[in-house]
Amino acid sequence: MTTARTSRPARRAGALLAAGAALVLAGCSVNSPAATTLRYAPADGVELDGDTVDVRDLLVVSHGEGAPAVVSGSVINSSSEPVTVLVSVSGTEVTPTVSVGAHSTVRLDGVDADGSDGEPLILPELESPAGQTVEVRVEVEGQETLSTLAPVLLPQGPYAQFVDDAGGPVETPAAEEGEDDH
Repeated sequence: MTTARTSRPARRAGALLAAGAALVLAGCSVNSPAATTLRYAPADGVELDGDTVDVRDLLVVSHGEGAPAVVSGSVINSSSEPVTVLVSVSGTEVTPTVSVGAHSTVRLDGVDADGSDGEPLILPELESPAGQTVEVRVEVEGQETLSTLAPVLLPQGPYAQFVDDAGGPVETPAAEEGEDDH
């Protein structure tokens, strides 16, 4: 069996085409940074960075529209002194105030580091409906005030533990008679 020889110009064109493709594909990464270098909040809530404290996974759990709400998230005190934090949602102060020891973290939802229940931050009523955002302010003893828009989530899924303090269980509409469940 004999094979036909490939001409030199055809081989040269193939090599140039491969080199050109490699350059074009390498250029794609110049304008697109690697996703691992981008800072983002890897949870449902938002983050705040301050001089004294940082706040992580800040969100509000409620049905909204007049139902009570639980503020969830963590406050991290990076200073060498204990601080007292006051939280407000949509201009309304939420009680109680939160004491955070030096170089320590406190959860706002009342769950202590050892897993035991503490006192959660509860807002008596929240006008914004679930699915919206509300302004949340975190004030550190008059030293600094951090502010952001935090999401309002329903007390279901990972937030079902707050159902009693956030307006009750989420009701799903029952299937109407005669509808097939598929």
